[in-house]
Amino acid sequence: MRTIKVGVAGLGFVGRETVRLLAANQERFCRRLGARIELAAVCDRDVLKEARALGLGSGVLRATTPQQLLGRPLDIIVELMGGLEAPRRLVVDALKSGRHVVTANKRLLSHCWDEIQKASAAGGGRLYFEGSVAGGIPLLAALDNSFAANRIEALYGILNGTTNYILTRAEAGLSLEDALKEAQKLGFAEKDPTMDVSGQDTAQKISVLASLITGAWIKPGAIDCSGITGLSREDLDFARESLGRAVRLLGVLRFDWKDGVRVEAHVAPTLVPLEHPLAAVRREYNAVLVKTSAADDLMFYGKGAGPGPTASAVVGDIFMLSRDILGAIPARRAPLGRAALAPAQESVSSFYLRLFAQDRPGVLSSITAGLGRHGVSIATIHQSDVLAPLGMPIVLTTHPTTLGRFQKALEHIGALKTVARRKTVMRILPS
Repeated sequence: MRTIKVGVAGLGFVGRETVRLLAANQERFCRRLGARIELAAVCDRDVLKEARALGLGSGVLRATTPQQLLGRPLDIIVELMGGLEAPRRLVVDALKSGRHVVTANKRLLSHCWDEIQKASAAGGGRLYFEGSVAGGIPLLAALDNSFAANRIEALYGILNGTTNYILTRAEAGLSLEDALKEAQKLGFAEKDPTMDVSGQDTAQKISVLASLITGAWIKPGAIDCSGITGLSREDLDFARESLGRAVRLLGVLRFDWKDGVRVEAHVAPTLVPLEHPLAAVRREYNAVLVKTSAADDLMFYGKGAGPGPTASAVVGDIFMLSRDILGAIPARRAPLGRAALAPAQESVSSFYLRLFAQDRPGVLSSITAGLGRHGVSIATIHQSDVLAPLGMPIVLTTHPTTLGRFQKALEHIGALKTVARRKTVMRILPS
């Protein structure tokens, strides 16, 4: 019976759970494949301690550096180290040498997509990365294989469990600060949550998704990105009570396939209609709505992070990769070439604007005039009669306009001496 030899680099939470799942499912995999998937090597800076805790046998190589794995006869190398430079060297060298790779490293994929794809093409090594986006949700396999008869027209995703936990707990009555502390206590948020709350984590995942769908590298730094920093309970309460909408941090992709590939990509806090399925996604859960040419709208939902869901996706990749190896299935398609990223200023949306102004005659008209001067039409306006420390709160929503026009209007309004600099801006998802 043939044996598929696997090496796992990185024995953190996900790495340890991956090793456990491989052991727990070994006999089942053997029956389904007619071959064994064998853990042949592990790598970690504290490998002896971790291997002992996992109860690994003496036949499993203990390596302290990723390069030691490259010197072993491994069929699949699983990269779960995290970070960028060390994983990049391991993955690129493995693929160039013809080894197959499984990774859950969204940062690596989003920042090194072209280099990794070229290494795969040069050496023949395959790359599987289901766990890099949306944890245990089988999203990437569906996008890459199940929609072969479709064009992906758009994708709307709640892809960060930390921010979704914060926003939905704040809807339940907590302040955003207390919701973050609760998420950190429960392990849903890092001690430094900057990547999550800034939207950068979602931007990296959107980069991976766009690159997978188009075959071309959509760099995360080029994606228009704003996070939930600066939002307040007042914004969430007003959105729900006065506008019938919930606030969600969405990563959005829209594709135009008419002349080559044109991609619109952004990450932003967005007002979602309460009857929309994304508004029902709560706590640490992720969800992705995919609009397709033939299958219409499809929703993917589940836990997007955590050792269990991510390790489940990683082990699923190991199984699928083993099946491909045994069946000599042809490698994945080559990259399609270039995809043009649409300028962020051309993106069309309705917007929510909350600002503070002095309670004086003519102030509101000067604000509305600033919007009108740049072609931004107002849909609704609400002026509070409760004076806040920064001034009188004013909430505006607009009809659809380009981001460029809206930003110019904001610059005009920001120059008014009667308006405070602090403001809240969100996109509005159409009903």
